[in-house]
Amino acid sequence: MDADSRTRAAVEEHWRASERGDTEAEHAIYATDAILDYPQSGERFRGRAAISAQRGGHPAERHFTVQRITGHANLWVNASSPTAVCLRIR
Repeated sequence: MDADSRTRAAVEEHWRASERGDTEAEHAIYATDAILDYPQSGERFRGRAAISAQRGGHPAERHFTVQRITGHANLWVNASSPTAVCLRIR
């Protein structure tokens, strides 16, 4: 399996874990120094722990319908409903 196939599999597992509420598996994709940006609100969260805390403290249930995953090397984009997510992978 090449690097892009491994990354795609990790991104797919991230979304499956998110849907089933497995936050530990969901956040395993993030590097310890990951940055999560919400451009629409200007919020920025630095680090896996901060991302996990932000998402864990969110009162709403989160469900995404992944429509497309595309990427290469360290830049991957998920077209999903209700939002699109851009992941930079190291």
